[in-house]
Amino acid sequence: MNKPVGFDQKIKIAHLDFIANELRYTEKQALYGRLDEQLQDDIRGDKSRKNAITMLMKIWCLVDPSYETLQSRAIEAFPRATASEKMLLHWGMTLLAYPFFMSVAEEMGHLFELQNEVPSQQVGRKIKLLYGDRRRVEVAIGAVLGSMKAWGVIECKQKKSYFLPAKISVENVALKQWILEVLLRISSYKVMPLPMLLSQNAFFPFDYKMTIGEIDTNGIKVDRQGLDTYMLSLG
Repeated sequence: MNKPVGFDQKIKIAHLDFIANELRYTEKQALYGRLDEQLQDDIRGDKSRKNAITMLMKIWCLVDPSYETLQSRAIEAFPRATASEKMLLHWGMTLLAYPFFMSVAEEMGHLFELQNEVPSQQVGRKIKLLYGDRRRVEVAIGAVLGSMKAWGVIECKQKKSYFLPAKISVENVALKQWILEVLLRISSYKVMPLPMLLSQNAFFPFDYKMTIGEIDTNGIKVDRQGLDTYMLSLG
């Protein structure tokens, strides 16, 4: 059976900003109409606009129940966040919503560790092994990479070849804690040492260095093993 894809249209950062702000004031059912109004000028086609609305709702509103605490904290943090911090919150919420987006992010992060420039074809080969060599997957890869480029976390050096600009530095300790909790939710490893959490490819555009003393143990359980090894899991 083919794995679900779902992420099949480029998403604009302005639209993500809009729904993240609107969630604080608008009921879920009314939010569909507000999004439809907001996206009218940018997305003329009814089908494309409806699809974008579905994706935005899945990312920020209709989250899995196990992610609701992370969602609430993201919504609360959003109004005070800088542009870079808002990008981080959008990125984390998209990882939670779309495993396909996470797969592409992990592969991009892995390749950027090995080389300075990543052709989309190279990413595509790995993703098609995971999701199947079909048109839907090809479209979704383009949608994810196009979104990442539109968000400014990757840049296009030449046609369909990408490079990583300077990483986005995360200084806010609460947001670094939020990243760790997102990673522990989406990873197949439910217990990880801190250095492993700080080098996850899923968050490749961000530099979120953190010490063990900065971790809030109300959200993350810390088990010390030996002199200087700390294993982290969800509390």
